[in-house]
Amino acid sequence: MKKVLALLLTAVMGTMLLAGCGGSSAGAGSGGDTKEEAAAPAQETAAEPEVTFKLGWAETAEREGHPLSQAAYTFAEQVEQLSGGTMKVELYPAAQLGDASSMLTQVEAGTLESCMSISNGQFATSYYKDLGFLDIPFLFDSAQEAYDLLNPEGDFFKELQADIATKTGIRPLVFFNEGLRHITNSKREIKTPEDLKGLKIRTMNVAAHMKMFEDLGAQPTNISWNELYTALQTGLVDAQENPVINAVYISAWEVQKYMTLDGHVCLCGLFCMNDGFYNSLTDEQKAVVDQAAREALKAEYKMFSDNEAKALETLKENGLQITELTPEEKQAFVDACQADIIEYLKSEMDTPELIDRVLKELGKN
Repeated sequence: MKKVLALLLTAVMGTMLLAGCGGSSAGAGSGGDTKEEAAAPAQETAAEPEVTFKLGWAETAEREGHPLSQAAYTFAEQVEQLSGGTMKVELYPAAQLGDASSMLTQVEAGTLESCMSISNGQFATSYYKDLGFLDIPFLFDSAQEAYDLLNPEGDFFKELQADIATKTGIRPLVFFNEGLRHITNSKREIKTPEDLKGLKIRTMNVAAHMKMFEDLGAQPTNISWNELYTALQTGLVDAQENPVINAVYISAWEVQKYMTLDGHVCLCGLFCMNDGFYNSLTDEQKAVVDQAAREALKAEYKMFSDNEAKALETLKENGLQITELTPEEKQAFVDACQADIIEYLKSEMDTPELIDRVLKELGKN
């Protein structure tokens, strides 16, 4: 009996010893030590982002609803992907953080890190007068010309970006291109400057734009983007001017009858970031932001390019009468306002010779 008990005790002790040593053969068959299995989920869980910042814009929360919305979502995805999840962008669409002017003020103050929906003219009027060169009427023959001039990889853009950041504390990451702006109205077909006489037209709060329409005989009125449709619907204004895609976005055919494809200026919107915040980032994080912004620009411009012709068809199908100007008809608009606005802008700019450089870059001087 004692011999049997001794054998049993020996067997139990051997089993306990194997368990205490880790039971390697059993571990291999069960997928590893139970403690390691318990720790595995914690190791696979993504760490909290080291940097989180906000991005606001005025257009729709629907990604495919507007090129700027496409850009915003692309930027956020790229930031997270390129940083390996150590950086995150919180998105605030549809003017949740205020209209464009309000968001820009917040970026300047540093209470909002970044924003879109900022027109070049708006920025020139309030922050950096030299950007006024983009408001020269009929400067660009196509949206592509503007896109090429403001290529973020080019020296011209880099010099402009550095000067703007130094002088304003706001860093343009890229210039979005939303296309040439055209006139719509509810009163009559517009083929000559005389057809604009007395027409109440909504413009952005851009002095050069308002002066241009005054030269053309219209009565410009500044109304915010968010209030534009109501202003047209109630007759507060007769007309407005925007790229084709924006005209579709506001369902212009519901409150307008005519569109003239004059292409008087190109809408080059700034994607801005507080420069102090940008400079608080490491070099690696700055590189992530810069690359993500360039990818956002590509996505925005692709959506704009792919959809502009479709948008024009949508306007036609919904009853908007589209007028395309002949070269001679368009030249009458150029003659009525371009030289005067160039002189005006030169008198306002800190570096008026920048206009001459731009004209040279475009081969138009």
